[in-house]
Parts: sequence; C-alpha cells; structure tokens
Amino acid sequence: MWRIALSIAIYVAALFVGQAAWAQADAPAAAQVAPPQVASPPAGSPSGLAVVAEPGATDAAWGLAQSVYAVDAIRPIAVDEPHARVLCGEPPVTEAPDLREIAEMVAAVHGDTAPSRSLLGVLARRFNVRALLVVRAGSSAERGATARVFLSDSGSFDAAIYSPDDSPTSGWSGAVRSLVRAYGMQVPSADPGALRAPALATAEVPKAEAVPSKKVSFYQSGWFWGAIAAAAFAGGAAYFAVRDNGPTTIHLEMQVPR
Repeated sequence: MWRIALSIAIYVAALFVGQAAWAQADAPAAAQVAPPQVASPPAGSPSGLAVVAEPGATDAAWGLAQSVYAVDAIRPIAVDEPHARVLCGEPPVTEAPDLREIAEMVAAVHGDTAPSRSLLGVLARRFNVRALLVVRAGSSAERGATARVFLSDSGSFDAAIYSPDDSPTSGWSGAVRSLVRAYGMQVPSADPGALRAPALATAEVPKAEAVPSKKVSFYQSGWFWGAIAAAAFAGGAAYFAVRDNGPTTIHLEMQVPR
C-alpha cells in the first residue's frame, strides 16, 4: 500500500508543479509603461492658428508667424512654409495655382468688412485652423502693427487686440503667451516663452519604447512553493490513509513436536 500512497503523492506533486509553471508562463512578464500621451485634436477637427497679413503688414506678420509656428500648442498642422509666407503677404515663390489663388485672396483682405470676413472664412476652412491672426500695419509712427483673431466657427473677430512687445527687438512673445492661454492645446512641450526657429512642417513624434521588467524565476514564485506544500500535504494524507492504525497484531509461532 505504501507504493500506492507514494505514487499518489508523486502524481499530485507533478500536477501542482505543472499548474504553477503554466500560470508563470501565461502571466505577463511585466506591465509595460505606456508613454505619456500628448494631447492632440481629433482627426479632421480644426487646430492651431494661422497668420494672415493685410496689405503693408508683411514684415510684422512674418515676425508674428515665426513666433506662433514655433509653439506646438498653437501651430497649425496644414500650413507649410511656402503657404505661410504667402499668407503673410509675400509673393509666391512658384507659379503654382494654389499659391497664386491664396495670394490674391490675402491681398483682398481689408479690415472688418463683409467681403474680408468671407475671404478669411474660406482661408480658415482651407487650412483647417481654429482661427486666423490678421495683422494690420500701424497707422502712424506712434501706433505700430496690431493683430486680431478671426474666429472660424463664428465668422467674426474677437475683441482682443494684440501688439508686439514693448522692447527694442519688437517681438511677439507676450502676445504668443496670451494666445496659448486662450487657444492652445495642452501639450507638455509648449513653451510660449521660447521662440524657436519656425517649424512649419508637422514633425512626427517618436513613440517611446516600452521598458520590460525583470522576469521572475519559477522557484521565486509563490505558486511553486504553494505547489510543493500541497504535494507534501497530499502525500502525507495518502500515507496515513493506508497505514495500519489498528491494534497491535500478535504473531504466534507454533512448533509441532517431532
């Protein structure tokens, strides 16, 4: 009987150890660390701000465009450098019909008139932007260039007026900070104070690689030692089950006289 008990114990031990190994193999090595998600607009939705110059405001508009397009939070997706320069009033560098048509539309924008708002609405939809920054040249030496926001959804101008910094460089860093607060996407890399070189093309953000964690050996798992303990318990139970626990047997030897 003890052989039967030993066989049962070995079978149970193999069963539990096999289950522990399968559970260890099926468990994921580690929970992969997901890279931080950068906020981005849904596909097809308007995003960013594009800069448009009224006649005579090309230089001021291009300076504002460089500051705006250097900030991820308000940079438009569909505006590259040739189109950005044409929107700021520069002549097209090529004879492409698309650039010539946009240049003609920009040249026809004059103030807050109904035809101008209509043209701005067409430009906003064409570049799929949330709003246009329309730059107007200064009317006098004391009054410099200013910019207003044309809202594409309402087809009207916002009441706020933006001006260059009151500094020798005449940059637009203060205006850009205000624009980021009002119209920017919440992205970690947006730094409205740092005016980088214009990045008009959409850059692809590299995906962060998942960091694998250290794999745990099978003998370090609680499953393994639990299986050993269960096998020992089962073997002991089987042994005591087949053990002769009755009263002591007296063996008598009979001798037959010769």
